Amino acid sequence: MRYIGKCLTCPEQCVDTAAGDDTQLWCLKHAGITGHSGYELSAFQYFTASMADPAGKTVPAS
Repeated sequence: MRYIGKCLTCPEQCVDTAAGDDTQLWCLKHAGITGHSGYELSAFQYFTASMADPAGKTVPAS
């Protein structure tokens, strides 16, 4: 799982991180520096997908 924090007042955002606490800390530091009070904290996960036919066999990439 990866986390990212975005300021809702300006275009600043933190780099994505594996620790949600680090993301929240960035938001608090940004709030202290700028006075901005609205933030969005998102969690996401990367994954790899491949096509498969209905019989469950992997379809080769073209």
